[in-house]
Amino acid sequence: MNLRKSINHLPGLKMLIGCVCLFIFCFSSPLFSQDKFTIHLNLGVAYYHQGKYERSEEEFKKAIQLNPESFEAHYNLSLVYLVQKKFSLAEEELLKCLNLNPDYPKIHFQLGNIYFYQKLYPKAVAEYKKELSRNPSHAPSLYNLAKVFQIQRDFGEAEKILRKLQSISPDFPGVYKDLGQVCYQQGKKSEACKFFQKAIEKNPTDTDPYLYLGKIYQEEKNYQKAEKVILKALEINPDSFYVRLELGYLYLEIEKYSLALIHLKKATQINPDDPLAHYYLGYTFSQMGKLDEAIAQYSLILNKKEKFEDTFYRLGNLYYEKKDYKKALSFYLKEIEVNPRNTAALFNLANVYFKEGKLDEAESVLKKLLEITPDDPLAHSLLGDIYMKKNMYDRAIEEYGKAEGGGKE
Repeated sequence: MNLRKSINHLPGLKMLIGCVCLFIFCFSSPLFSQDKFTIHLNLGVAYYHQGKYERSEEEFKKAIQLNPESFEAHYNLSLVYLVQKKFSLAEEELLKCLNLNPDYPKIHFQLGNIYFYQKLYPKAVAEYKKELSRNPSHAPSLYNLAKVFQIQRDFGEAEKILRKLQSISPDFPGVYKDLGQVCYQQGKKSEACKFFQKAIEKNPTDTDPYLYLGKIYQEEKNYQKAEKVILKALEINPDSFYVRLELGYLYLEIEKYSLALIHLKKATQINPDDPLAHYYLGYTFSQMGKLDEAIAQYSLILNKKEKFEDTFYRLGNLYYEKKDYKKALSFYLKEIEVNPRNTAALFNLANVYFKEGKLDEAESVLKKLLEITPDDPLAHSLLGDIYMKKNMYDRAIEEYGKAEGGGKE
């Protein structure tokens, strides 16, 4: 079975941006309130820590009106903007801070974060590097710089930076997990496993490394080890959508459909809006012969998303099995509209046309398929059947010959 979808549903691959280090809680300590400026500054800090960001913003603005050259007020205001995702305003305040105090640490780091969140990755890289030129051991800048390279799929560069971070700060949160990810992405599975095991040793309650190990063991067909490690993740967090999803996929892979059903149903209960769990659940029902239940799951996907992977193709297959060729035809046509190079959908579409006696349409579809995969023996065989029906025996013999020879004359 080759059903695993390229949805990056493992945490850490899906939400890299959520892992960026901000370190925004670095407000100045309250000062003795001997004047209005200091009162507004301290009120801004107090409101910030209460999560009242708009009121915090107002107080810092009042402080700036009283003292426009206050580095502290501008810097704190930038952090309030940053936490509210008002990135352009945060950038404006930080640039003012650079003019007021160019040597203050972490300004370039915070600018890097602003650009990171706006996906302005070249600018983020430049700012993180500026911070590191001043402080080569600044661990958060190293970590975030590595994150940018991971997003840009420069896994080799990300690995170099993370290894440097590991040597400087071996206890930095997430460093071993990220090293495992970048090694995995480069095909260095043995090294990836070592890093994921180290990540588990550092933080045994984080389920992500268990899931990555489980995925690697599945790829190596070591299903017993995969099951053991994912069940450990389930023990840690039985309400994790990703754990249930990965366990459900494992049981699909080894054809334990009743177990797959349990975990995939739980996944859909935890996160009803994620299409992937419904996709796998639909496949599970189809393998168990429960065609209507499978159709219901794939239909749920289409109700939530206009298109998702090869859902139209899967529905076409189910209606074909139910001998509802009209609906099968409709879904195969939709699949080909979305993915014109889906050769399985093209073949099945041609087969439906053939069954309905629409020989010209079937022939046309098969010719499109053979443009993509010229040596497809099934396509040549069906084309031979079409020419037999058309009494075009020379061409039928030619196609059967190609089918017998794997597509080659």
